[in-house]
This record gives sequence, structure tokens and C-alpha cells, in this order.
Amino acid sequence: MWHPLWQFDFSLNGYLFGCLVLLAFWLVTRVAVGLKGKHWMLRELWWGSITGAALGFTEPLFVPSYWDPPSILKFWRWDFESFPFCFAVGGITAVVTELDPVKGFIVDLQFRLHRLVRGILSLISGASGRRLHARMLDTPPVNFLIPRNQLRIENMLLVTFIVAVFGATGQFGLNIIYQSALVCFASAMMIAWRRPGLRWQILGGGISFTIIYTVVLVVTGHFYPHFYDHWNLKELSGKKFLGAPAEEYLYAFTFGAFWAPLYEAWKQTRVHDEAARAHASEKAYARVDPLVALKADLPPDVKQWE
Repeated sequence: MWHPLWQFDFSLNGYLFGCLVLLAFWLVTRVAVGLKGKHWMLRELWWGSITGAALGFTEPLFVPSYWDPPSILKFWRWDFESFPFCFAVGGITAVVTELDPVKGFIVDLQFRLHRLVRGILSLISGASGRRLHARMLDTPPVNFLIPRNQLRIENMLLVTFIVAVFGATGQFGLNIIYQSALVCFASAMMIAWRRPGLRWQILGGGISFTIIYTVVLVVTGHFYPHFYDHWNLKELSGKKFLGAPAEEYLYAFTFGAFWAPLYEAWKQTRVHDEAARAHASEKAYARVDPLVALKADLPPDVKQWE
């Protein structure tokens, strides 16, 4: 059956309603970032939002194999709602782990998981009589600044890896949502391997965005109970959690784990900020020769007779 390329329906639908809920979360995040007063966090928020919005152009990959969403404005397989959706998701995920309550919880959780894994490895080593090495668990105590040339190499390596994984998983005939989840998860593991100091952010991004997205899914399902009928459940697992397809939670965790550390891995702005503050602190508390300080305070007509 033939359908026109352009389709209009200006009634409020479940997808648009979910976007509005996500944009409300984005607005709260923007206010929280503003209260922090750190310009690099604001840049990270806008980078995540604008770059994330560009992912809306990938919507034809998901329609109709994954779902066929309602929309106020459609052109072929593109829909208007995908752009504000990706805008909000990209911005929230990029900075939510940098907010103090979330960051404190995630760092503490990572420390506890680190101790647990270490304990399990010690037990296995004792039972087997062989020492197990876990170099992947050795996280540097502080982030370190990567030279600019080396950072470019790391970034190109990451881009190449993402493209390679996407191409490789495309050969398995998987549904696009599973392929995307594999790409995001593999890319997050790549960042964890190359940038151990960002592992807490990978864990935090996955957990925090899954929680936020769960709230959005539950609220949307409450007001639009038939919204989840738009998913192609025959091509998916068919499992639902809190009314929404299980694949939505898979998407939330893997995308959050990948997107949260991406800006820092690409720009290392937090490390620059920490280095600048440390340098300023050292200058503020540096020892100054009293004679030098005295001479600096002398008037010009006295200094010339030194």
C-alpha cells in the first residue's frame, strides 16, 4: 500500500509526551550544571545535546525493524520526535555523572565492586594455587593528562573501533537494537581499557541513565497505555518490564555507559580543569622570599637606588 512521504498528525502522542518528560529532565540537569559554575560542564552538556540530536538522523535504521512510532511530522522513516529525544538523551547522559550526589554514589559503588572482584580473584588464586593477574582492574589513583598528539591517536583508534564493531555485528543479521547495544557496550569497554580513570563514569552513565529512562518509560506508559504496541515485538525478545519492552532498558544502559565518558575521553576537559586548579593552588601557597616581596612593594623612585 502506498503512503505519502510527508505525514502530519498534530495530536499529542506517546512519543512526543515522552520527549517532553525527557526535556524536563534535561532542564533540571541544565539548572544543576549552572549552579556548579563550571564552564567545561556547560560545554559538555551542549556538546552532548547537539551531537546527540544528530543521532536522530539514524532513525530509518530502526523503522520498522525495531518499531514504528507515532509522530506529529513524518518524512519517509524520519520523525520529528527523534531529534528532541536524542537532544535530551545526549545532554543528560553526558553530564549527569558529573553532578555531586551521583558522582559520590558511583565512585563509592565502583570502589566496593573493585574490592569484591579483588576478593573473588584472591579466593580463586588460593583455591587453584595459581596467582591470577588482574591488570584491567588497576585504576590509576588520579587522571593524567595525555599529550595532544597521543590524544588524537586515541580518538582515531576509538572511531576506527566503533566503525569496525558496527560493521562486524552487521554480518550477524541481528535486529538493529541488539547491534547498537553491542556497539555501545564494546565501545565503552574500549574506553575502560584505554582510559582506566573513566571507568567510574562508564558505570555511572549506565546506571544513572537507566534509572532516569525507567521513570520516563513508566510515566509515558501510565498516560499512554497503548504506546508500547508500536514496537515490533515479533522481532524482539517479547519480554516486557514495567510495561515497556526489555530492549529499551538494554538500550538505556549500554548507551549511557558509552555516552557518559565520551566527551572526557575525547577532550579531557575535566583533567585540564583539575590541573589548572592544582597549579593555581600551588601558586597561591608557594613560598615567597620576603626580600622579593618587600622590593615589589617599594615605590618606583626608591627601587632605582637598589
